[in-house]
Amino acid sequence: MTRTLGLARTLILLASALGPGSLAWTGAAHAQQIPAPRGFVNDFAEVLAPETEGRIQGIVDEVRAKSGGEIVVVTIPDLGGRTVDDLALRIGREWEIGAAGEAGDQRRNNGTLVLVIPKETSKDGRGYLKIELGTGTNRFITAAEAGRIRDRIMIPAFRESDYDTGILGAVAALGGEYGRELGFELTGAPVPVEGAPGPTGSGPSLGSLIFMLFVVVMMSSLFRRRRRRGVLGGLPIPILIPFPRGGGGFGGRGGWGGGGGFGGGGGFGGFGGGGGFGGGGSGGSW
Repeated sequence: MTRTLGLARTLILLASALGPGSLAWTGAAHAQQIPAPRGFVNDFAEVLAPETEGRIQGIVDEVRAKSGGEIVVVTIPDLGGRTVDDLALRIGREWEIGAAGEAGDQRRNNGTLVLVIPKETSKDGRGYLKIELGTGTNRFITAAEAGRIRDRIMIPAFRESDYDTGILGAVAALGGEYGRELGFELTGAPVPVEGAPGPTGSGPSLGSLIFMLFVVVMMSSLFRRRRRRGVLGGLPIPILIPFPRGGGGFGGRGGWGGGGGFGGGGGFGGFGGGGGFGGGGSGGSW
């Protein structure tokens, strides 16, 4: 008994000498903490090029400005002992993605989370994804439609380690579904976002002009399919343009597997306060 107590004291003293981080690391080995959001695009796995992040942010901003809908992208190096369904559900709820409107408000809980765990950083060598739909989003994006986005856009690109095309294409397709249901067009034009600085130039940038020209050409070919509720029908987003691959060589920024933090929210003000997720959507692996 005396030897047991002595061993316990030794372990406590050793843990104290190593600091509180040692105890936190031990707990993290059993249950990883959900990271704090950085914004609407959270590339913790470092698989997105900066240009791609900017394009995704543009779509997200436009959907949010025109409908109040919130599309959030998260890449994480590893599942940390959870299932992809559980992790997506927890992020959606704990981050409170989606608007917290009153009952009957079409914006209430119409958030969507796109979660990706790359196979290159996953400890079991498999990649995972989940399109997690808020309880409000489920009204106009079904699990079957989310599954088509997964199968036609995301997994084919991810099998080639092309996360830029797969994630951007998924966000564009989801944005198109928001537009069809809530009555707006995705144009690619800059939109005012609360808290962001206003435009400093006298006109649209060259990139915006090229984007809008592409929209016109694409819309002319897709107009006749506009009434169809397919995933890509009537979607004015240039997802077929090649994008630079790789944001950081699968560096795993923040060390999901090591129990460390993800760098904090960086002053991000948070989402709409909804968090109404019930596990709807579609997931998979490759």
